[in-house]
Amino acid sequence: MANPDLPISRAVARQAAEWLMRLHMQPLGSAEQHACTQWRAAHPDHERAWQRVQHIQQQLGGLPPALAMGTLNRERRQALKTLLTLAVTLPVGYLGYRYGAAQGWATDYRTGVGERQQVTLADGSVVTLNTDSAIDVRFDPTQRLIQLIRGEIFIVSGADRGASHHRPLRVTSADGMMEPLGTRFNVRQFDTSTQLVVLEGRVMATPRHADFQIVEAGQQVRFDLLGFGPLQAAQAQLSLWTKGQLVADDLPLADFARELGRYRLGVLRCDPSVADLRISGVFQLDNSDAILAALSTTLPVRVSYRTRYWVTIGRS
Repeated sequence: MANPDLPISRAVARQAAEWLMRLHMQPLGSAEQHACTQWRAAHPDHERAWQRVQHIQQQLGGLPPALAMGTLNRERRQALKTLLTLAVTLPVGYLGYRYGAAQGWATDYRTGVGERQQVTLADGSVVTLNTDSAIDVRFDPTQRLIQLIRGEIFIVSGADRGASHHRPLRVTSADGMMEPLGTRFNVRQFDTSTQLVVLEGRVMATPRHADFQIVEAGQQVRFDLLGFGPLQAAQAQLSLWTKGQLVADDLPLADFARELGRYRLGVLRCDPSVADLRISGVFQLDNSDAILAALSTTLPVRVSYRTRYWVTIGRS
């Protein structure tokens, strides 16, 4: 029996993704069912790809319900097919890839890995979404609500001049709510906490199960459901992603690789043997391959590509 961990070519993965898409778009006729069966039997890699793509679908909790009715637009169908193709070409254990299909299909605004997007809302607020981020926007007569579903956003709050009365602007994350008071601020959702960086004005932050705290301009804090960590001086470089820059100031290489990996599809590993090396500099995020290529000129490391989507930084 073939090893299920063996790599699957992108061409075969794409074919498996296309068959799965067709199956969910509409019921297959007998001829198409026969063609799908023949394709699966034509080569062991075909069957492995088919089993893998179905497993990924289950890991993600199923395809979006709208897909079964054929109502997803062309852009979303292409994004889903790309996601499935990528996932099938990755190792079996890497099903938690951050393309974002498990969340975000019904969100108002979202970005893929490596993308940034700036949105001007109806109240004049400007929201910039970082890589692999998603938000919902819900404005009503009582409030202006921005829900951070995942990822990271930078907000310049608007004056809401068209409203007949004051509507507070509120931003929610998995850990609580933030209410800015004429401000510029950055919010990043981590797995178990939220990071708030205030560059101008102030923000009232309220964890879901704790009292609020006012975070002033020049301050940053992380909080979870139960409360706050210590207030710290705001690191302005944390928002420079809005300009396409990643700033490292004597950063451990493992942490640098983790941050850079947010902007790349696939896996970026840092070998433990070089994890504690330190790196400093300003790096342009729009070309992560160039960043990786430059590492060996300043550090005793070698960057190895198993595939374009499976990269390891190791000792030279």
